[in-house]
Amino acid sequence: MLFLLLGVGVFALDHRREGGAQGGRVIEVTGDQVEQLRTRWTAQWGRPPTGPELQALIEGAVDEELLYREAQRLGLDRGDAIVRRRLAQKLTFLLEDAGDRAAPTADEVAAHYARNAERYRRPRRTTFDHVFLSADRRTDPAGDAATLLGGIGAGDDGWKRLGDPFMLARTYADRTDPEIAGLFGTGFADAVSALPAGGWNGPIASTYGMHLVRVRDRRPARAPRLEELRDRVVADLRGERRRDHRRAAYRALRDDYAVQLPAGGGVASAQDQ
Repeated sequence: MLFLLLGVGVFALDHRREGGAQGGRVIEVTGDQVEQLRTRWTAQWGRPPTGPELQALIEGAVDEELLYREAQRLGLDRGDAIVRRRLAQKLTFLLEDAGDRAAPTADEVAAHYARNAERYRRPRRTTFDHVFLSADRRTDPAGDAATLLGGIGAGDDGWKRLGDPFMLARTYADRTDPEIAGLFGTGFADAVSALPAGGWNGPIASTYGMHLVRVRDRRPARAPRLEELRDRVVADLRGERRRDHRRAAYRALRDDYAVQLPAGGGVASAQDQ
């Protein structure tokens, strides 16, 4: 039942050879097994794997077998009918848990926050209205926008009746620069980011056409105090510790095994395709 998800017989890797490296524990990947990996990839994606992709498949298979064997050695499979992948996952969870047994101290949390300050930085957010002028409906949308700009009122709602119908909203609240770029394009977002709050400005081009824009409010980017998001920082730190411990423990386990690949590893031919 080894590697059921990869297909019956893809990895029959239980080769323990006396006199081999690392106490005789050997993980052998044959040419036929590599070819089956290549075939399954091709069937799924409609093309052969590249060299790096095939190498990643092989490494993933070796990793799973290594973790499976260690899990079996620890007896994690007793009374458990789940396939080997699940056993490898169970050992991975144990390795992670071992790295997070003690809650981080206040100093450790503060240090983690300082190291990752940019991750926690609150981005600038802008609230704005816009009047849309369609390039499909008008011969000179930029000129029409300039004409409208000269007569648009600053404080009334008359702007809502100006311009052309727009498929999305006319007002956007608390949007980050990337969110604005995702909606209207990078050039529009860059232009809006430079506008002062208050009156109407334009014309500004977007992926849809021309716009008059009024920035109602802008909240600058800021670094929040640690107390504002301590729970998130603690969770991130504990997750980082778990991952670091898992990687270190895995490297130690990997040193106990010799991985044997077929001549050429089946990779060179994939790189040539």
